Amino acid sequence: MRKSGSLVGTLAAAALIACGFGAQALAADAKAEITELEHKCAAATTVDEAMACFDTSEDLVVFDLSTPREFDGPKAVRADFQNAFDAFKNAKIEFINLHVTTDGKMAVAESVQHITATDKSGKPIDSIFRVTDVWRKEKGGWKIIHAHISVPVDMATGKADMQSK
Repeated sequence: MRKSGSLVGTLAAAALIACGFGAQALAADAKAEITELEHKCAAATTVDEAMACFDTSEDLVVFDLSTPREFDGPKAVRADFQNAFDAFKNAKIEFINLHVTTDGKMAVAESVQHITATDKSGKPIDSIFRVTDVWRKEKGGWKIIHAHISVPVDMATGKADMQSK
């Protein structure tokens, strides 16, 4: 009886350890997936490509650089993104840094990004901004449920620091 109790205890401990390693592997795989998706979404050249990264429910909220303060739901987010795609030509985004935290079901991707582009009149755009994306795994795929894009503000002048270091 004592041997079977020890065996059960050993098997239970082994199962807990295996589950722990399995969860770590799941999170590591999710981290790699989110990192790849962040780069893919940043490289979108059309509104449809960009929107493919986002949740389609009315729960979607984006805090963007432009006004109004927030864009609620996919229709409002699509309109905001369409304005951006219409305003910029040949946009290129590079990640200065990207940090992903995930448990395999939800994820947060925090990044600093650098964009170069031209505006409608041909004037060059060169800016650095911050992005926080909240991802949720749904039906086997990851979707952004909230995005927050910002730039630091110089508190002395009240002006945005578009080249923040």
